[in-house]
Amino acid sequence: MKKNSVKKLFRSVGALCAAGVLALSVMTGSVVTADYEDDIAELERKQADLAEERRQLEASLGEYEQNAEEHAKYLEVYDEKMKVQEQEIANIKEQISLLNDDIADLEEQIKGKEDEVAEGIEEFKARIRAMYMNGNDSIASMLAGSTDFYDILARTELMERMSRHDKEMIDELNEKITALNNDKAALEQTKAETEQKKAEAESVLADLQQTYADHEETKEWYEAQAEYSRNRTEEIKQEEADAEEELQEYIRKQQEELERKREEERRRREEEERKRKEEERKRKEEEERQRQLEEEQKRLEAEAQGIEYVPEPAPEPEPEDDSDDTYQYVTGASQGFIWPCPTVLNMTDTYGYRTIAEEGGASDFHKGIDINKPGCAGEPIVASASGTVIRASDTGNGYGIHVLIDHGDKISTLYGHMSSCTVSVGDEVSQGQTIGYIGCTGYAYGNHCHFEVRVNGETVDPLNYVSMG
Repeated sequence: MKKNSVKKLFRSVGALCAAGVLALSVMTGSVVTADYEDDIAELERKQADLAEERRQLEASLGEYEQNAEEHAKYLEVYDEKMKVQEQEIANIKEQISLLNDDIADLEEQIKGKEDEVAEGIEEFKARIRAMYMNGNDSIASMLAGSTDFYDILARTELMERMSRHDKEMIDELNEKITALNNDKAALEQTKAETEQKKAEAESVLADLQQTYADHEETKEWYEAQAEYSRNRTEEIKQEEADAEEELQEYIRKQQEELERKREEERRRREEEERKRKEEERKRKEEEERQRQLEEEQKRLEAEAQGIEYVPEPAPEPEPEDDSDDTYQYVTGASQGFIWPCPTVLNMTDTYGYRTIAEEGGASDFHKGIDINKPGCAGEPIVASASGTVIRASDTGNGYGIHVLIDHGDKISTLYGHMSSCTVSVGDEVSQGQTIGYIGCTGYAYGNHCHFEVRVNGETVDPLNYVSMG
């Protein structure tokens, strides 16, 4: 009984030691994530701010481009309207030019008729002067110069006829002049009305030109804003890339720290195991020494009593504990990787350069593979290999809600665009354990799982590690 009690005691101590080591291991996983956490948190805040600014810029860019396009269409409409208005003004000017020609013709005709009237009046004056010069300046002289009564009548009739002819000629000319002046007045009225139409048309054209200029200025403003948004978006992409590179450097350091602590844990456990075995060896040696002392005492007592002493058979040695208690961290490399979405055996985008139709055919380097199928939202995502969770959140870096697991050997896996995750930073997860669910968070155009494999922080083709089969 005594020997069994000793054995149980040692086994209990061993169990307590193992429990302590396990507790320390769990603690180690949590503590290690605290390393560089302030720096990582600051970078993640920066990424979140950049992502938010980028989202706002991208939303504004679409609005600016749409408004610029609308104003470009307005410019086309108003350009056509201005051309029509300019043609109308040209037609009115042509009408005014024709009216000016007609008025000039009438003015020339009026002047001709006025010249005829003046010429008739001058002829009449000349005849009067001639009659006066000839002494025929009165009725008395006309009577005195007549030979008889019939001669008087003849002379009187002649003067009346001459007077009537001159008057009729002058009246006819004056009537023509009046008619021409009336025609001229009508043309001038028409011209004035046409000039008014021209002024109105020019006013409409001026309004159209002002509206065109306003749309042109607004369009240029929207184009300038769109250009700024595009340029700033490119700057943000570079800043995001720089922040991501810096973040990955901290994650690499974090993985190195994990490796260092795992190595320390392994050595500590090996040392504990060595001490345990040494203590076990000493215990067995002490038990054997005590047994031999007891046997010698019994032999001496038997000899003193003259009794033949028959020694007890030596106890069979306890079987050696062949189990390897040396601490071993099961890494992804040693256990192999499995497909991260067991219910979704379909893949779209692969690792490498690709064209994004949703971004107008833009090209980028895809750092992982996209796993999806119709209706895959909410399907489980599992750990491709056992390891320690070192990221489990939406850091604003485009992955949305994502989980990053360190598997040792400087290998890590990333699972992006989750609808939610079920693990926290510092958790130890086993291969095949559900860590989240397929979603569409971050920069995603549909529900899918973005899966990456990283070696020393650099992405590699995941299909070198996993397959759907």
